Amino acid sequence: MPVAFLSTWFINEVLIPKYLLTRRFFRFIVGLLYTFIFSLWVETMIVLALLALVWNYSTSGIDPSNFESRFLITGLYFIVFAGVAIRQFQRVLNEQRLKEEQQGLKTKIDLKLKESELNLLKAQINPHFLFNSLNCVYGLSLEKSDNTPEVIMHLSNILDYTLYGCNTNFVPLNKELELTTNYAAIQKYRYGNAVNFNMEQNTQKIDGIMISPLLLLPLVENAFKYCTRISDKVSTINVKIKADEDFSFAIENPYSEVSNITNGGIGLENLRKRLELIYPDRHSLIIEKKNNLFKVQLIISKIWQQ
Repeated sequence: MPVAFLSTWFINEVLIPKYLLTRRFFRFIVGLLYTFIFSLWVETMIVLALLALVWNYSTSGIDPSNFESRFLITGLYFIVFAGVAIRQFQRVLNEQRLKEEQQGLKTKIDLKLKESELNLLKAQINPHFLFNSLNCVYGLSLEKSDNTPEVIMHLSNILDYTLYGCNTNFVPLNKELELTTNYAAIQKYRYGNAVNFNMEQNTQKIDGIMISPLLLLPLVENAFKYCTRISDKVSTINVKIKADEDFSFAIENPYSEVSNITNGGIGLENLRKRLELIYPDRHSLIIEKKNNLFKVQLIISKIWQQ
């Protein structure tokens, strides 16, 4: 038993980690052979020592298997192989558990990083939105418009939602549409009949849909930003919303080539990053410029699955 335990320990703690796991197979095989030969030699010496010192060179009354080499080898190596198998099975289980713990930790870290990045992107949206809205209020104040108090109230309600009403990962879609409608109303107060805003939606299917907050507002902001640069012409912003298995938010607005419109600036760039984090491989953002129309379509696949 001592020889078997020492041999098992040597194979498990020296040969396997140092040679087998490092893919030094030749040295592992040589070490294994030397271990087997040496352990068998030690076992034989122990039997001879017992025969001389304990049994006084007499084999009477002694089980003949004690002197049978095949029984000595079988008994010794059965214990060794069993001990090695159990230890390696434990090693595999421990490595699997460690790998699962590391994977779980990595997942938590990735989620924390994504959450931090999303919070940063949301923090960029509020000042951007506030800047555009305050421009509207400033324009009305210059005109000494009677609608200024009502616009400020609209702005107050919108800020209340952006600061406190959308702090969860997902919000009802109708709340997001209400936000965009209120923002459009503020812009209408500023530009009057120069801009028309039309929204077509399937209200029956929209009920119950949850969406990440502040995804639609940058699209509406972008539309007003560029269509109002066209002078002496009524601009129309058209929004079409569809919701079945997928969710589609399409918006188009006229633009002038002299406005040097790009692909949306900070608003759409922010939106792209958030979509990659929230809906990876489940979204598409299609941007087209054709016949003086700037079209953006946001599609989120399987919107009902969060």
